[in-house]
Amino acid sequence: MKKFISAIIIVLIALIGIMTLGACNTNAQTGYTLVVPDGAPALAIAQLPSNITVGGESRQITKKVVSSAVINQEAAKSDVDIAIVPANIAAKMFNSGVDYRLLATVTNGNLYMTSSIPCGQISLEDLKGKLVFSIGQSGVPDTIFKTALTDANVPYTVSESAIEGKVAIKYCADGSEVISKLSYAKSKGELVFGLYAEPAVTNSKAKGFEEVLDLQAIWGKDGGEKGYAQAVLIARKSICEDNQFVDALIKAFMENQQSILQDPAKAISNIKEIYPQSSLPNTMTSQVIERCNIKTIVADVDGRAYYERTLEAVLAVNANSIGGKLPSDGFYIWK
Repeated sequence: MKKFISAIIIVLIALIGIMTLGACNTNAQTGYTLVVPDGAPALAIAQLPSNITVGGESRQITKKVVSSAVINQEAAKSDVDIAIVPANIAAKMFNSGVDYRLLATVTNGNLYMTSSIPCGQISLEDLKGKLVFSIGQSGVPDTIFKTALTDANVPYTVSESAIEGKVAIKYCADGSEVISKLSYAKSKGELVFGLYAEPAVTNSKAKGFEEVLDLQAIWGKDGGEKGYAQAVLIARKSICEDNQFVDALIKAFMENQQSILQDPAKAISNIKEIYPQSSLPNTMTSQVIERCNIKTIVADVDGRAYYERTLEAVLAVNANSIGGKLPSDGFYIWK
């Protein structure tokens, strides 16, 4: 009899354990952590709701903004469910075995070139023999610029100073460093160029720097989508299996891209509530936000082709930055 009672107790304990585990798993599915880099990509979540309802169940979205310098490490953490990362990093993570899947491109290029002293609109050919201070070494910005130069048959090299017959590229950590280099050259009356992103570009115009080139327009010169896949939205494989949630999430991103244009002040305020040290200025207007090119392009057949066009350029310039190859079909939830 004692053995029988003991057996019943053991079974009851096991059942309680299973029920508790099930409850934990259920709770885990009611909320997700979303991490994004500071700067223009953060605008893609500025007015994203903190809760998304699917089938009568509310899913809490915990939004986290981090420095762009650490987004790669943050996105790889096991407690992060959804992330916005540079287009090449998403491919590299998948090729390295991380279980993320691609949902959409959300930032489509915001690179512009300015000059230290006024010189009017220029072509890529005009950059021969000039020094260009650029952001994004080995990343998408670097690739886009180098691909554009190659397509225009303009030779380039990495150099500390100008080189006759070539575009000399000198890398900077961020837009603020580019602006500092331009300011120094301007004080000496020297003509140099800077390649960096919005909103820093608009801010720099107040310092007298003239915009001379739009990289997005150059990239879309063949009549395709203006811009390129700069930052993308990815989610864990397990999340992507919930089609209703994915559809609701994509819809929320599309609604956000409209609302940030309608109320720029609120958009910036929302970001600074999450990340007070954000580099996004309080003075951003709808015109500047529009130049940040926040648009959700779902990674369906056409969206995949758009994304892979950027990856193919990266592959030709720096294959290692995407893991040596294009991601396989498994990376895309819409096939």
